[in-house]
Amino acid sequence: MDVNDTMLDIGGPVRITDFGGEGPLIFLVHGIGGSTENWAVAGPELTPLGHVVALDLIGFGDSEPQGRRPSVEDNALLLAEATHLLGYEMATLIGNSMGGLISMIAAVEHPDRVDRVVLVDPALPVSRRHPPDLEVLTKLLGPLIPGVGVPAFRAYRASHSPEEETAETLRMVTADPDTVPEWAKEQLTEANRRRRGRDWAIPAFLEADRSIARYVLRPRRFRKLIHRIGAPTLLIHGSEDRLVSVDSARWAASERPCWTYVELDGVGHVPMLEAGERFVTAVAAWWGNSR
Repeated sequence: MDVNDTMLDIGGPVRITDFGGEGPLIFLVHGIGGSTENWAVAGPELTPLGHVVALDLIGFGDSEPQGRRPSVEDNALLLAEATHLLGYEMATLIGNSMGGLISMIAAVEHPDRVDRVVLVDPALPVSRRHPPDLEVLTKLLGPLIPGVGVPAFRAYRASHSPEEETAETLRMVTADPDTVPEWAKEQLTEANRRRRGRDWAIPAFLEADRSIARYVLRPRRFRKLIHRIGAPTLLIHGSEDRLVSVDSARWAASERPCWTYVELDGVGHVPMLEAGERFVTAVAAWWGNSR
């Protein structure tokens, strides 16, 4: 199956990876620090459901900010604008981690552009019973300390190769890094390599991280957000997610009993990479019953 990369102009460059397929538009929305490569395993397998497109959010991958803000709110608007630019009235949003939060915001702020939502281990309020472990907290919250973020990132990349960065990231976000195909790891490493040559990448990451914190550290605000989502919603979560505890997902599912909730045993934060077949099966099973 042919996969095509193109660049759109939406107030600046936006990289689009088109996996093909016909029918309704399906947008794949990556998490913080990610890019369209995060969908390389599952993207082609979702094409029987519609026209599947992944995009690099503002400030990530090849989508240079050029004066645009990489916040979750601005990237939610980007999804609405990209849907229109591609010639569709509405899109189904499949968002992982930060991309899940962005998809929720888009469903609330731009409901006329969002048909359905699939949340894949989305950013959620921190569980009091099972908060992230020290390594995860250091990686996610450490950069938010004023004066720490940029120097810390630069020091890390100076002491780690792109291959080491990929391996360490997968160790943190998957239950078992060996479940990710080698060819997919190579694509992720190449994306890491490209990112290192861009002086805007680290500040964009930090701004996006701060915008996520404004939601996940304010449970009341988050609760209001999820109760305003009117689109049919599927929530998929890995039982072994170290970044977003499965307790948080169970809380969200209990708050919105009209949502469909699927828990994937033995899977971490990125089911579409580490359990692609099970992930696609779950989405396809829900798809036909989401009306």
